[in-house]
Amino acid sequence: MRKKTAPTKPSRWRYVLITSSKICLLLVVLLGGYLIYLDSTLTERFRSSRYEAPALVYGRALVLTPSAHLTMAAVERELTLLQYQRQTQVTDSGQYSVSDQTITLYRRPFDFVDGPVMAQRVRLEFQGSGLQRIISLPDNRPLTIVRLEPPYLGRLAGGNQENRLLVGLELVPDLLVETLLLVEDRDFYHHGGISLTSIGRAALANLVAMRTVQGGSTLTQQLVKNLYLTRDKTLWRKVNEALMAVILDYRFSKNEILETYFNEVYFGQDGGSAIHGIALASQFYFAKQVQQLDAAEMALLVAIIKGPSYYNPRRYPERAQQRRDWVLQLMVAENLLSQGDYQQALAQPLVEQQRSRLTQQPAAHYLELVQQELNALTLPVNWSQQGLRVFTYLDPWAQQSAQQALTSQLPLISQDPQLQGAVVIVDHQQAGIRALVGDRDRQTVGFNRARDALRPIGSLLKPMIYASALEATGGYDLGSILDDTPVIIQRPNQPPWQPQNYDNEYRGMLMLYDALVQSRNIPAVRLGLDIGLPTLVDKLRRAGITSPIAAVPALTLGAVEVSPLMMAEVYSMLAQLGQHRPLATIAAVTNHQGVPLYRRAFSAPTQVFSTEASYLVRHGLEGVINTGTGRKLGERFGAGQLAGKSGTTNDYRDSWFVGFDAQHVVTVWLGRDDNKPIGLTGSSGALPVVSEVFAALTIQPFAGLMPSGLAMVAFQQQSGARVPLNCDHVVRFPARPQRLPENLGCDGKIEEKSWWQRWF
Repeated sequence: MRKKTAPTKPSRWRYVLITSSKICLLLVVLLGGYLIYLDSTLTERFRSSRYEAPALVYGRALVLTPSAHLTMAAVERELTLLQYQRQTQVTDSGQYSVSDQTITLYRRPFDFVDGPVMAQRVRLEFQGSGLQRIISLPDNRPLTIVRLEPPYLGRLAGGNQENRLLVGLELVPDLLVETLLLVEDRDFYHHGGISLTSIGRAALANLVAMRTVQGGSTLTQQLVKNLYLTRDKTLWRKVNEALMAVILDYRFSKNEILETYFNEVYFGQDGGSAIHGIALASQFYFAKQVQQLDAAEMALLVAIIKGPSYYNPRRYPERAQQRRDWVLQLMVAENLLSQGDYQQALAQPLVEQQRSRLTQQPAAHYLELVQQELNALTLPVNWSQQGLRVFTYLDPWAQQSAQQALTSQLPLISQDPQLQGAVVIVDHQQAGIRALVGDRDRQTVGFNRARDALRPIGSLLKPMIYASALEATGGYDLGSILDDTPVIIQRPNQPPWQPQNYDNEYRGMLMLYDALVQSRNIPAVRLGLDIGLPTLVDKLRRAGITSPIAAVPALTLGAVEVSPLMMAEVYSMLAQLGQHRPLATIAAVTNHQGVPLYRRAFSAPTQVFSTEASYLVRHGLEGVINTGTGRKLGERFGAGQLAGKSGTTNDYRDSWFVGFDAQHVVTVWLGRDDNKPIGLTGSSGALPVVSEVFAALTIQPFAGLMPSGLAMVAFQQQSGARVPLNCDHVVRFPARPQRLPENLGCDGKIEEKSWWQRWF
């Protein structure tokens, strides 16, 4: 009988091999699945939302024209704001020189809404208080206009606090591209997302130095880490980074990856905002566009990439210069720079030390209004992928003067620490808001009183009453006689209302012009009731007031709550001779590449009052400045320069003053948030703030032309009757002309002709 043999057991190595094969197969399957997942998610994310680009906000661009009311000091102040460098010789954009009555300027290029403007060298010739000639250099050709680039104000974005200005790779200088690749990734155009050569070279360098002196990450890996990964130094993060880099390199072109890197790379902090991208870093450190960078500036930016905090050129200039010079050595060693250019770059200073912020003038409440308007515009839903450039009407000097006037004057006006204020400056020719201050403290960004404080306006409403009465259908002239005697207003089911003048005195009969200039209450009440409360409410609505309006007799004395911003819109209408256009902060919007997305278009303005009635009211408001409640402005700036009106509410709770010239409307309100009395009239409170603002502005005088429907007319002062112009002891006002009887006497009566006058 044959003996059975036991089955042979598989060897241990065979078991390990089979098991390992199964594990490897499983890992391959898992890796393949993970790669498929990464490919689908990463590719879509990179294609559609690589980064969030903010809305960058700019102020108005200063326009230089011959005969403009611009002094040399004002132009040089603007150049300083824009970080132009004063030199003895102007050889590069961003430079200027001053001699006698001349400024030589090399204007930087800029992508305006209507298209890009190239760098240009010009000579500005001044005479007296104005710019007389603009000469193009070197061809000495006269120019009619030159625009400086607008100042950067700030950003509007989500919560990531990242600042960047997107730029296409075609705008990045070749020398900058080659320098970046030389320092960060020499094999960029030859590897597939990861570089074994770079890893080996870095490992060898670190081994020789016995510390980490060089990294082996490619630009693609750095980009993946910046966009999608944390900075944890773990093996899994490095593996994930390598896999994602391979996928990006496979799915996208090298130029797409490089352009994204240039727009994403981190360069430091601007206050609480991170500076991302080469374009914004160029502005932050050198106040230049990326196309204007020289070799030394390119080398510094490439040097900063390794450690923006460690190599901060303002905080640590020695170490920053040491690394910049090392980059320059590499550039000359690789024949990217000549020996002469290398020596010149070495001698160049790093950055201007005094500059530390992109935004020079904080305007938090103004930017808040910009954000509100931007939200109301119809823009692409995915605008954050391409970013926005928002061009506003803000004048940085008007903003600064408004805040300075409010801050400096309030302690002089009152010792009440709770006294608050708001200032709005409007360019009524463009219906654009030039400046807006909503708090006495420039650092406070809370309650915006300029936009949100609804307060009674008092006598500021009176010009609307007089304009209504001075319409052709109203039957009134500036020389018409009004009644300034006590009046009691009776209304059904309401207690009688007896308004009073602010001085509790009554002048009897007086001219409409005098009633307006002296801000008499009783004539305004009588006149307002005569034209009708519904008519007055309609005019206020059409002039831009959107807050509730009660059609009650007290409305004639300003019993309506209006914000300073609304009041500025009303007086802009009066300054524009009756034409109303809504005010705005935003003039235009483009994406970061300069493609227009919105441009403010003006429809036909609403004609609230006729040109003639508005001119007559303006004439009266000039009288307010010359001899009335605003005479301190007339004493300071001269007659005929400004028009304006004061406003004071019951118990001296609100102090208002609005002044305007041929271009600006300046509205000031003072009061307490708890509505307690402040003891100030419009003249003693708000007027000094208005005065300081106009002292900082260039006043634009009114044109001397009178509307064609008006002429100078003489009025008999006691009766208001029209009399011949050659009479003595009369007052002369613009008015709609009427044919007077040939035998009208200077007393307003028809003179009887003698028999021989009738005969001959």
